[in-house]
Amino acid sequence: MFSILAIVLPLALLVFLIWKRVNIAVSALVCTGLMAALSGLDVYSCLTTDYMDAFVGYIRNYWPLIFLGASFGKAMQLGGGAEDLANMLTAKLGTKYTVPLLCLVTLILGYGGVSCYVIVFVMYPICLNMFKKADLPRKMIPGIVAAGCFTAVNLGPGSPSVVNNIPVKYLGTSPTILPIYSGIIAAFFFLIATAYMMWEEKRARKNGWGFDADEATLKMMAEYEAKEHGNGAIALIPLAIVVVPLFFHVDVLYTLLAGWIAVAVLYWKKIDNKVEILNCGVADAMGAIVATSAVVGFGGVAKLTAGYETIVGIATGMGGNPLISFSIATSLLAGACGSGSGGLTLALETLAPKYLEMGVNPGVLHKIASAACITLDSLPHNGVMVTVLTCCGLTHKEGYRYLGFITVGLAIVTLIFAIILASIMYPIGV
Repeated sequence: MFSILAIVLPLALLVFLIWKRVNIAVSALVCTGLMAALSGLDVYSCLTTDYMDAFVGYIRNYWPLIFLGASFGKAMQLGGGAEDLANMLTAKLGTKYTVPLLCLVTLILGYGGVSCYVIVFVMYPICLNMFKKADLPRKMIPGIVAAGCFTAVNLGPGSPSVVNNIPVKYLGTSPTILPIYSGIIAAFFFLIATAYMMWEEKRARKNGWGFDADEATLKMMAEYEAKEHGNGAIALIPLAIVVVPLFFHVDVLYTLLAGWIAVAVLYWKKIDNKVEILNCGVADAMGAIVATSAVVGFGGVAKLTAGYETIVGIATGMGGNPLISFSIATSLLAGACGSGSGGLTLALETLAPKYLEMGVNPGVLHKIASAACITLDSLPHNGVMVTVLTCCGLTHKEGYRYLGFITVGLAIVTLIFAIILASIMYPIGV
């Protein structure tokens, strides 16, 4: 029990410090040292070697993607493309459907194969402008990203999501397995998440919560609004250049670079400071990747502790209803890793053969695994949650409630729904 507390207590402290707006890089380092000390590990070695290996490894793997994603999104904002697109959509649809429309656009991008790291940087300037026109609080934007990017994309048939494709290797299934079943649970998750965000919109209007932003953002937006507005349809060109080639398996780094060049060409005359097109996005990307790497480093050390091994042992030794026990085990492993894909891989490696022997349908196990791994992984220490909030310029206290309600609360509701539906459609042993 103490070995588990050696992880839980530092994690709780990490969340508390983040909530109190202590810099996340400082918080993660302090809590990692505490976790190492409570676990009986060499604190110096953990912080200088293991922590930094995970920290630097994340930057090595994701810096090009996050940098180009941030640069593209900032360029769309700098050139006025995001403003033009928002104007066009508002003119055609009004502000009544702002929330469901943005959720749907985000879903389409995610299902099209665009990485969540790219989506948040692409969608933020568009959401920012549309939220201003609809007079909605900026802190709701992470909820839009979550409702579109972290729901049906992870569960739907044929989805390119990593958690829909990892089980293929271990279960011999395919990304399109059980299309009706997976389609139902994916639609369920997306619809309840979108409904929740629409409820939050009504709540915001009822309480008089309007658009807000920091002084620099408001000044920048005012400058763009004062300029001559262009055709919103033109703004779709760089977006199409980024997204469409992904359907033909073109590397996203190439499409982001091409999209950035397209923005520079299309909006060259509207950019006052030409040098800024080269610098745009650097600060956002650096802030996002350092913040995310900090919590990834915490997770890297957590995997070395006795508490992590204890959690793995509890998860793998669980009995009861096969679908329920497998779901709980996968959720615990994902939460301990702070990573849905990491917990999913570990669960499939250690548990899948046992459950297949029980007569569980491989396709059902595939989908239950995908649904279970995206629940507790999304606690505040999750790297993707940190990236989304950092990109939107929000603290955990301001924006995590929307992320957490969807990616933890509604994800658990969806998992329960998926288990019940599977028990009806594909009873074990039949």
